Amino acid sequence: MSEQVNPKAPTHTHRISAYPRVFGLAVLICSGWAAGGIPTVWADGPTTAHAEFQSVQSIESAIQGFLKQQVAIGTNTQFQVGTLDPRLQLKPCDQSLQVQTNNASIPHGGRMTVQVACTGANPWRIFVPVKIMTLVTVLSLARPLAPGAQITAQDLSSLVVNANQQTSAYLVNPADAIGQVVTRPMQAGQILTQQDLNAAQVIKRGDHVTLIAGEDGVSVSAEGIAQDSAGIGQHVLVKNSRSGAQVEGIVRDAHTVVIR
Repeated sequence: MSEQVNPKAPTHTHRISAYPRVFGLAVLICSGWAAGGIPTVWADGPTTAHAEFQSVQSIESAIQGFLKQQVAIGTNTQFQVGTLDPRLQLKPCDQSLQVQTNNASIPHGGRMTVQVACTGANPWRIFVPVKIMTLVTVLSLARPLAPGAQITAQDLSSLVVNANQQTSAYLVNPADAIGQVVTRPMQAGQILTQQDLNAAQVIKRGDHVTLIAGEDGVSVSAEGIAQDSAGIGQHVLVKNSRSGAQVEGIVRDAHTVVIR
């Protein structure tokens, strides 16, 4: 704790910064943020005059009220407010508590600090950490899959996670996963990322395919032999069966390669 002197009255300043200790309990509040300036909210009503110390509950309530006023309905961001040390001894405030932050707008993730202050006869202020989480529903596996297994709708489940803690490109649309094959062993409940998947190979090396080329509504076709394996939408090298020339095209389906 540190003391700051006010020309009019002593203001006691306390910084609560140890997250492992402070985050023993938490209050979750769905959030948004009012843009612009330094948001400030006054909590309703002073502390009861007979209280020996400012109650932890009143401080937490003031913070909650401040955050609730920043809420944008329908957002998927949450605040996790650090629980105050019950041993904190602050003189009762005879005025409503003032809550503010130096953040002009709320970040999408990480941590921020709010200041709670009493500007009454016994002024004091403390700083309380708040953890910010942006929640997103991602795709996960409903059962274990071996490398090369093709994903079906029955293999998929959903999971709500903190987007700020994800380091890989997670998937949210089932259409981006169904029909793909997994590239490594995966367990049930594991989050699906783009790196875990590859297009199913519908054309195998040595397959006979039809080459189609053309523009302005006119197209020509020829027979060819695939020189590689590839999935739909992927590039593949094909050897023209008549000329022997090798051309690269894009797989349309299991039998067709389009040259562009």
